[in-house]
Amino acid sequence: MIGNVWQMLVTTGFFGKLVLLVLLALSGFSWAIIIKKARRFSKLKKQSSSIKRLISNHRGVEILRLNLPGRDHPMTYIVENIRQELGPQFTTSIARIDDTSRIAIFEAISQRAEASIEEVLEREEHSVDFLAMTASVAPFLGLLGTVWGITQSFWEIGQQSSANIAVVAPGLAEALITTIAGLLVAIPAVIAFNLFTSRLREIAGEATGFSKKIVAQLKRELFVNRSERI
Repeated sequence: MIGNVWQMLVTTGFFGKLVLLVLLALSGFSWAIIIKKARRFSKLKKQSSSIKRLISNHRGVEILRLNLPGRDHPMTYIVENIRQELGPQFTTSIARIDDTSRIAIFEAISQRAEASIEEVLEREEHSVDFLAMTASVAPFLGLLGTVWGITQSFWEIGQQSSANIAVVAPGLAEALITTIAGLLVAIPAVIAFNLFTSRLREIAGEATGFSKKIVAQLKRELFVNRSERI
């Protein structure tokens, strides 16, 4: 069977070989993305567990003082951006800021947190769309190769003035190999895309929930409870 497949690949025409080379390139890029993203999401899941355990007994300002693991983790990234927005002396200087400035600072914190989430999602979504493109394009490329091959087979039938199965079968088999190749490229890509899209939704929900929680806690600690610290 393997020998027959190899023979069909070798005897496939120039256009069929070109389609197969494009599909091979798509497959190579797709598998590189699949492996990279699978490792990335596995790493993020482990870091999420560590971060949640670390911040479970801390709130607001206390979380900003922690050295959270994984500088490229969404929750760590959000904390770092809020910390930068407040500045290194926020714990001592905030009590001396007037109410108008406090409102402006809180708005800045909220906007920075939202921007951080968008940046995180854009970074994590990078290259995943390529899998969707591969899943959509690969079957059509395979079909294009098949249609071309069948057209060539019928052309040969016309040239030889014979519709004998021995004449038709080899050409049709060679033509259909591109469809098989297209499906073999598309199926892993579509499965990976769906799995990664689901994981990205989880990351987005986790980052959004954490962002809203820490911003609300900072609002209570740094603004509502101002009089308790003065």
